[in-house]
Amino acid sequence: MRKLIAQFLGRQIPYFKGKDKIIRFLYPTNKYKNIQEGEEFIIEYFDKKYQGITSNYIDWGVYFYGGLEKGLINYIKTEIKNFNYFLDIGSNSGTISLPFINENNLKIICFEPLEYNYQKLKKNYELNNSSKNHIIHKLALSDQQGDGYIHFKDIKDENAGGATLDKTRNINDTQSEKIKIERLDDLYKFKNENIFIKIDVEGFEKQVIKGAIDNLKNNKILMYLETEDPELLSYMQKLNFKILYPHFRENKYKFLEKQQGVDILLKNF
Repeated sequence: MRKLIAQFLGRQIPYFKGKDKIIRFLYPTNKYKNIQEGEEFIIEYFDKKYQGITSNYIDWGVYFYGGLEKGLINYIKTEIKNFNYFLDIGSNSGTISLPFINENNLKIICFEPLEYNYQKLKKNYELNNSSKNHIIHKLALSDQQGDGYIHFKDIKDENAGGATLDKTRNINDTQSEKIKIERLDDLYKFKNENIFIKIDVEGFEKQVIKGAIDNLKNNKILMYLETEDPELLSYMQKLNFKILYPHFRENKYKFLEKQQGVDILLKNF
């Protein structure tokens, strides 16, 4: 009953102060000690199917809120008809790109190096009969190619989205996994295309961008970038990118609120 009440509050009741605290009290994100111990589910997510487990923080947000990034997804919906490609860099389980799998003439290309997240991503695309229509890469993007390691606290931890290639970012990270690393410019050579790019790679954003310079220069790009690095934003401006809307109020499910934060929109056209 507590779970159903929490889901009703999250999905059906408009935002009010304290709403998130009530939902977390009814069904905490850390209710389980192991990310594999929660309740498995398949649920409707932006008119698609999403498979998850309530002990995973990202899945928890899908189940109780209909997604923790509604503001961003609603914004993408207003723009995506103008784009040929959607590059989902740091895809996790596909919560941001999955809503657009049936968009006309849109090719989605996902990049997710962590095995746990990659398997969840594949399952969600397969669940919607879309794995053959789009491309899912099990690798990380950077400004070099070769083998590397992705670091995380523990695979038991509720938020597998915090994994990073930057081993200095989270000093409490105790686990690592060997992964393949590539440069976007070595994998794809787009030219004169309209491309939406989402980059959420936990502190490794600048390396991803440096490995994608040719694609950024030769195409019309609208980019969602999760970063707190002012030097990176300055670097993007030198690449002729303009900052559009610097912050999303995700808990209130509003977007276009012009307040500095970690969620940045940029374009070069």
